[in-house]
Amino acid sequence: MIALAATDYTIVGTVLAISVAIILLSGIALYVSFRVKEALKEERGTAARTAKVALLIGLLFLSGGVFYFFAAGFSSGGPTSTLSSSSGFSTTVSSTSTSVTYTTASPPGSQVTMQVSFPDRVVAGSSFTISFTIDNNGPATLTGGSLDVGNLFYTFSVNSAEKCAPACASTTWSGSVVQIGDMTPGVTVVTLGLTAPSQPQQFSTSATLYYVGMPQQISATISIQVVSGHP
Repeated sequence: MIALAATDYTIVGTVLAISVAIILLSGIALYVSFRVKEALKEERGTAARTAKVALLIGLLFLSGGVFYFFAAGFSSGGPTSTLSSSSGFSTTVSSTSTSVTYTTASPPGSQVTMQVSFPDRVVAGSSFTISFTIDNNGPATLTGGSLDVGNLFYTFSVNSAEKCAPACASTTWSGSVVQIGDMTPGVTVVTLGLTAPSQPQQFSTSATLYYVGMPQQISATISIQVVSGHP
């Protein structure tokens, strides 16, 4: 036998109370209407009929108003609940979603900045991308550009490497180094297509940008958790 919760008893009691109130109000309205009809049945003429109709209409509105306030009192006194949902992109890691982390390297006084975007968590054996956004704020083209991604390629399999500046074209890699070549003033984006290893693990490395005549090192950290199942 299924036991009723406290809220179930409240609902049943409210329904019964409203039903009893409807019966009582209907009975009172019918009784008063009957008594008025008996009192006025001997009367003749338009004035008597008008008074009877007006009284019946007034009783109808009075009964409706009493029932409304009675029902409103029950409704406001009971418990209420609200179901809400939201969706959206967030950089906060949760148990059911994968967020994207952005790390930016911008040495003081440098005209070049690098921002790396990567997922915080990936499923073992799944494919994903890492993007390096390099912003050359100087007036001259930087030559001999390359990215050293540390041990990234030793843990994740490389599927593709693409450079967009702004036209996109495939680029090459060897060992831990991705060739970028010339970087004109403006933004250059390098995107790597990778496949996660088959076993869960925590990965971390540093990516370093190089070009001819660079005054100082520009590095950013990459940290990815490889998990089994849903990220």
